[in-house]
Amino acid sequence: MLNIPLQEAKDKLSELISLVEQGEEIFIIADNKTKIKLVSFTEKPKKRVFGQHRDMVMMSEDFNNCLPDDFWLGNA
Repeated sequence: MLNIPLQEAKDKLSELISLVEQGEEIFIIADNKTKIKLVSFTEKPKKRVFGQHRDMVMMSEDFNNCLPDDFWLGNA
């Protein structure tokens, strides 16, 4: 975590951006208070498309059948 005065942040903006991209937390101080937190921007994931993988997954006919007692008792 790095606290830096506003004027110094103006002078070293490109350096601060590099630090943020490396995972460093940067807080900019003005009037003896934390005013700004620099964070790295990441793009939002694309929206899911309903049905794009239709017919690509198959289930066996007995998928919903009850499992035998031997399975639950550990004898299988």
